[in-house]
Amino acid sequence: MGFLTARRERAADEREADALWWSWRQACEGAGLCHQVDTVSGATVVVPQLVDIVLGPPTILTVKLLPGQLLSDLRRVALRIAPHLGAVALRVTPLGQIHARVELLATDPLDVRVDLDLPARPGQVFIGRDETAHDVVQSWADVAHTIVQGVTRSGKSVWTYGLLAQLAADPLVTVCGSDPTGLLWRPFAGTRHAALQVSGVDDPGAHEVLLQALVDDMDARIAAMPADRDTVAITTDQPLRVVVLEELAALYRVADSVSTTKDPVGKRIRSLVGRLLAEGAKAGYRVVIIVQRAEAAIVGSFERAMCSLRISFRTDTRASAELLHPGAPGELADQHTTARPGIALMSAPGEELIRFRGPYLRGYP
Repeated sequence: MGFLTARRERAADEREADALWWSWRQACEGAGLCHQVDTVSGATVVVPQLVDIVLGPPTILTVKLLPGQLLSDLRRVALRIAPHLGAVALRVTPLGQIHARVELLATDPLDVRVDLDLPARPGQVFIGRDETAHDVVQSWADVAHTIVQGVTRSGKSVWTYGLLAQLAADPLVTVCGSDPTGLLWRPFAGTRHAALQVSGVDDPGAHEVLLQALVDDMDARIAAMPADRDTVAITTDQPLRVVVLEELAALYRVADSVSTTKDPVGKRIRSLVGRLLAEGAKAGYRVVIIVQRAEAAIVGSFERAMCSLRISFRTDTRASAELLHPGAPGELADQHTTARPGIALMSAPGEELIRFRGPYLRGYP
């Protein structure tokens, strides 16, 4: 009896594996993950070879890429392929030079909450956790400038709180900047950071005064730089200054509302922000621009070019995601318009576009 049962189970497994093989072939062909070879008898379509199938859960496929294909090619079409394999998502990881490990996921791997543990890692910040369950960590001194976008209730503010909580205790970092909302800097009252922070919109000129003071400090650092260096040395006496420009669009609107022909406050503030972006990296300045939508009227091509780390929480349209992540797969950009709070896209220098879940600081209190 046991022999017959085992035989039936083995036959069922073989049918399931055959069905997966056929679904894989059709899905790859439909998603364009294939090569077409013209022969005498007609066109032959070749797809990445399924070398091994381990039935789950979780089901794991070992795939041999076609000549000329990269792992990123497979990841780019994963959202198209997953439903035809009976999965919600695929976790694609390298396996040697020309093979990939493809895990079929029954749920979105970013559904799990990621708590932020303090104190932070010295000299680094925890950005979040990606779809392969790896921590995304950045050395803030090594990146240039950053832009973060996301609509209301997308998790953008909570992520920002987590970022600042990690930076605040680092003696080599000063957290400074402008916050028209009046919420971001309240926890910093009485700290060493507060002198270089401005909140609210009652006095738009105060934001200009702060930005001018930062630019003056930047100029002084560059002027004092030794002849054998092209960047300043970061010390406790000359810390890295992370300049956070919260709701930059709101700051521009308020500044423009009080501007006149003789006193163009808005124009001067834009010029100061531009100088920090263009010259700040070598002087130990890192600008973090936070907006709801990185539209061209607020964040132009110059600002986007200066911000090499780009993060998008839920956006209102596909075009919004593509503004910061040109070349993103269309289906990924479309999916991101309904992303849950805390889930974001990230583009970084020399790295592929990834999805990640930002750390949770357990709320504003």
